Amino acid sequence: MPAMPPTSSCFFMRTPDGQRVHVRLSGPADGEPWLVLHGGPGSGCDPAMADWFDPLVHRVVMPDQRGAGRSRPAGTLRRNNVGTLLRDLEQLREGLGIGRWGVVGGSWGAALALAYAQRFPDAVAALVLRGTFLTGRDDMLRLFVPRHGGRRMLHCVTPLGERLPDARATLLTVSRVLQSGTPVQKRDTAAGWRSRERSMLHLGPMLAARARSWRERVAAANKYRIQAHYLRNRAGLGKPALLRAALEIGARGLPVTLLHGRADPVCRPANATRLLAVMPQARLTWVPGGHLATGAMRGALVAAIRAAGWQR
Repeated sequence: MPAMPPTSSCFFMRTPDGQRVHVRLSGPADGEPWLVLHGGPGSGCDPAMADWFDPLVHRVVMPDQRGAGRSRPAGTLRRNNVGTLLRDLEQLREGLGIGRWGVVGGSWGAALALAYAQRFPDAVAALVLRGTFLTGRDDMLRLFVPRHGGRRMLHCVTPLGERLPDARATLLTVSRVLQSGTPVQKRDTAAGWRSRERSMLHLGPMLAARARSWRERVAAANKYRIQAHYLRNRAGLGKPALLRAALEIGARGLPVTLLHGRADPVCRPANATRLLAVMPQARLTWVPGGHLATGAMRGALVAAIRAAGWQR
């Protein structure tokens, strides 16, 4: 893995309600600014995301969203919603003295990028969206319900009898366990979810839970606590709201690049065509491969960011 540029640094941004958002900066202070929005929800930014950018040209800003990654309190659900995430991004932009920036988002991060570009249109110069998750009912069913093409990611969980569709009932149960269950329940539920997620993404199996460190097990429980919290409410967005956001973005003619894996098992390729229909100015690139920003998708991301340079 290439080394981080010597200009990289990290800091905590304190929010008005007392949370601390971890932010990693990379590249020259006077470079073309780009914001990176991680997926998950709850995952946090990987330092390797800076490698998508030119370390001599781009100023890269990589915040861990509330409760995610190195942000504190870890795994918190307090005031953790789309509205507060968007306000955090604006506080960060203004605090860094950035007028406008390009935004790169993958999966859930792509959905958040659409919501941000709608809410703060003057702050966004370009969008690069990878494997967009549109937070619709069909997106949830694809993940969690086998008869709709899902992978039984949470088949070990028995819903508690709520009168809700099976995917939302399961997520509500998981959310409760990860918030108030015993340490063993939290560990086992997170480990089960993580194992099935890795299988769906065609990644190798993890070490057994007992062989992993206590820190890793806690981090997994924190991640999936946030993820269940967002997904059971369609992330507070939903497909109609995101398509309306995309329609407004399309009407403004904002430069948008859509990247989607032809074999993406998480976010349906149809999501990209739906977005293209309401953002006709967008450029859609089909990438051989799946959901993650590796292999051909990583190359497509690097090319899209270079092509979208907006301060030239």
